[in-house]
Amino acid sequence: MALKNADEERRREENTMSENRMNGAAIVVNQAATEADEARKKQYRQDWEESGGGQLCLAFYDAFKKYKYYVETHSGEMARPSGPINNKYDEHTVFQECLRTVESYKREREETLRRNLEKAQSAARCEHEFLTGERCRAPKVTGKQLCRMHESMEEAKALKLDLGPMEDPDSIQAGIRKLQAAIIDGKLDSKQIGHLLYTIQLAAWNVTRTRTVLAEAK
Repeated sequence: MALKNADEERRREENTMSENRMNGAAIVVNQAATEADEARKKQYRQDWEESGGGQLCLAFYDAFKKYKYYVETHSGEMARPSGPINNKYDEHTVFQECLRTVESYKREREETLRRNLEKAQSAARCEHEFLTGERCRAPKVTGKQLCRMHESMEEAKALKLDLGPMEDPDSIQAGIRKLQAAIIDGKLDSKQIGHLLYTIQLAAWNVTRTRTVLAEAK
């Protein structure tokens, strides 16, 4: 009896160690992908800054900011009979047109953000019901009854692998174990694995935000 218990305990420890290694590997892969993406963006930026066009653009932007500050702090000089306002110098006229364009873009962007926020707040909500009886408050996917995360979970079920509710860290971990077992057993192809991994990532990202939304609703 003692030997059987010892064997079971050993198997549990081995399974835990295997899960930890796989989870750790997944984290490392995600971190490496993020770091590689950031490094690529940084390199692109550096290449552009070193190019002839990039240097001209940066010099123009720096001069634009300096002249804008000068105009704002030397309004009297600008309005003199010999100043650019009265004489409508081409260079100053171009500056004014650029400034109007920048201000217009800023207002349009703020208005777009405001409309998007109002649209998100008024959007129909996901119809998924949590085990606690609470409803998910995330916006529905257009033409669907569920939000993006729960819609992905339903699609995952269609792959004949139910990852469970994945509504908290424990249930997400349980879903990861089910996926690990299916991969080891060779039940899924690479496309299905990628889809399910994305679903788990969505659930992990969404769990904290969902709790915050529920707390605010109360």
